[in-house]
Amino acid sequence: MKIGLVLVATAVMAISVGPSIFSSLWGRKWRRTAIIAGTGIVLFYSVWIIYLARTLPAVTVANNWNIAWAALDSFEGLAALCSAILLHRRSKYAVLATTAFSTSLCIDALFAITTAPPGTPLTVAILEAVLVELPVATLAAVLALKLLNTGASAPSAGPGPSGPATGS
Repeated sequence: MKIGLVLVATAVMAISVGPSIFSSLWGRKWRRTAIIAGTGIVLFYSVWIIYLARTLPAVTVANNWNIAWAALDSFEGLAALCSAILLHRRSKYAVLATTAFSTSLCIDALFAITTAPPGTPLTVAILEAVLVELPVATLAAVLALKLLNTGASAPSAGPGPSGPATGS
């Protein structure tokens, strides 16, 4: 069933996007191609989520559980480090790193809460999400939006040759 869904989704994407996907992505039609591909992906995920919700077991044993959590937290640390470095360098890519950092914190909070057993572990997961992960994710998202909306690569440190003032 899973393989069938993946094959159907692939066929729908191939038909909807067409054979000129690569030229469309770099040509004038890239926006239309992206919208069509995005719509196809949303349709696929709508069916996929319903399928998973109905077929996956409520309880399972996860192999390499410790490695998975260590990897997620490593990614968060790396995203934070990249954000700091790119902000320091006033790189235009700082917005991407801060967005990745914010998103990874939200994913961490979601999975920590939804996979925690009842009792103290669930309470700790909720407190960590509410008091640490989600507030930091919000700050990172606000910073990313500020970087994106001002067109700047980093918040201005004061008057200088950084261009016209945009206000706060």
